[in-house]
Amino acid sequence: MKLTVLAIVGGFVAQALAAPAPVPYVLHEKREVQTGKWTRNLDVKLNRDAVIPISIGLTQRNLENGYDLLMDVSHPESPNYGKHWSMQKIKETFAPSAETVSSVKSWLAESGIHDSRVKFSKSLGWAKFNATVEEVEYLLRTEYYAYTNAETGNDHLACEDYSVPTHLKEHIDFVTPTIHFDALVKPTKKRRDLEKRSMRVRPTPQIKKGSDIVPGPEFSPEATQYTLANCYEYVTPQCIRALYNFTNGTLALSSYGVVEYTPQAYLQTDLNLFYTNLAREIPSGTKPKVNLIDGATVQTTTQSFDDNGESDLDIQYAIALVYPQKVTLYQTGDSVEGASFNNFLDAIDAAYCTSGGGDDPSQDGIYPDTASGGYKGAEGCGNYTAASVISTSYGYNEADLTAAYETRQCNEYMKLGLAGTTFLYSSGDYGVAGNSATAPEEACQTVIYSGGGFSNVFAMPSYQSSAVASYFSSHKPSYTATQYNNSQAVRGYPDVSANGANYVVAVDGSLSLVYGTSASSPTFGSVITLINEQRIHANKSAVGFINPTVYANPSAFNDITSGGNEGCGTDGFTAVEGWDPVTGLGTPNYPKLLAVFMALS
Repeated sequence: MKLTVLAIVGGFVAQALAAPAPVPYVLHEKREVQTGKWTRNLDVKLNRDAVIPISIGLTQRNLENGYDLLMDVSHPESPNYGKHWSMQKIKETFAPSAETVSSVKSWLAESGIHDSRVKFSKSLGWAKFNATVEEVEYLLRTEYYAYTNAETGNDHLACEDYSVPTHLKEHIDFVTPTIHFDALVKPTKKRRDLEKRSMRVRPTPQIKKGSDIVPGPEFSPEATQYTLANCYEYVTPQCIRALYNFTNGTLALSSYGVVEYTPQAYLQTDLNLFYTNLAREIPSGTKPKVNLIDGATVQTTTQSFDDNGESDLDIQYAIALVYPQKVTLYQTGDSVEGASFNNFLDAIDAAYCTSGGGDDPSQDGIYPDTASGGYKGAEGCGNYTAASVISTSYGYNEADLTAAYETRQCNEYMKLGLAGTTFLYSSGDYGVAGNSATAPEEACQTVIYSGGGFSNVFAMPSYQSSAVASYFSSHKPSYTATQYNNSQAVRGYPDVSANGANYVVAVDGSLSLVYGTSASSPTFGSVITLINEQRIHANKSAVGFINPTVYANPSAFNDITSGGNEGCGTDGFTAVEGWDPVTGLGTPNYPKLLAVFMALS
């Protein structure tokens, strides 16, 4: 919720607060981690009569069974492997109960929020209404403050904690805006010019604002021999195929999606330059199928590395590695409001935007966008189909959001896994660096480091328990609980790796080298897409949620046993034999991984 909203006096006279019978309240959410980016601004006095939009997420049914249901269609030993669900079945299984809806409705009415002010989503998963700051503070037994972001100067409305009636705690997931901070989706890549071996460090772009970075000088492609002998210096699609032992695709049976957030956008001229130099089997003019979400545009008004580098990288390698399969671009958010993961999920699952998810005005793009120049149409809601594999090279910090917000979003990935979609996310800079097409790979630590570690929110899934237990048994880090979650009971990441260094990418008319898990994610996604191609050709389903299968078959990966991910004043974690929090299980060995999945029903 941007603070400017606070200066807008409500367009209606707030009803007098009702005087309901006293009911016991219980703490619902509290900010456990204080982020240094946001500080309370004591110079800003809030207008208690200002109106803010409130969203209450209602608890869904059967989520306690979600993991088991997902394993039933995803575990390689399950007789129901690959028998994915329809979206209608998913919607019916997880919709909130009538008791939940009526209980929340009664509480609001008794607290002075009349039924006429409350709008429930189509599937009754969200209760939304406008209220004054004073009303909300009373409703949630809290106090709002103004916060300022030290990096951007943006202001934000939030509280430190809030409470709900004791009898409603089981019926409410979370309420927004409350303790959440604005977590902009960030691409995870860095760039250097081909003609200069020294790293040119670029500030990490923010989704809602691109930085004005001038591209490096053009270089003559004749000066560089793009052969397998030079893969240690210039990584190309040919190098990737050699590293992971797969050939050009020949079919067009599966679907592969890449997600980008405005203002990041690819340039067709860059794609053509890339094809000419690195993928000559692809005709000039080949482009992705573009799905525009919430007023998005593939903009060409501003062109810089930060505006085009991410999308150029993702689209160029996705197309080159799976051609002739079609790649779909999910371009998300207008140029004013921007967007989040939730906005993308809304567009591919109508149940999420009407019951399962719901947009948080402090986190997500809210449409129609009332800002000048913003998108005035309705938000995307189930208007696009999810591809079989979807890669996203963006992320945010776990500590910037709440466990409830992240859990609700995680549940959506569970549902889409039930439907047969494979999601891949970058783990944070910056992947695995290969020395050549034949020499062993190692975790890159020359100019970039691989993101990895352990969650403070999510418990360890059963499919990962053996691999992580082995890591702690043989290679337990010496760090204390103040430096990382060493409980040995939480989710470890990453799961897998792929090369993330020295990718040759055409950006703004010249060729650049790019580093990052922004490169790793679309590369690994291409491998899974090619596997889907073969399964569909054999009249089998797409692989869907791959984690149980890959953890059950570590021999299908090239184990990375050297390198680390230095950070936070420490040497970080170290790549070791077996799973580790630097490179996961390792990089894909395509023939072995294909054999694993083709053996499944």
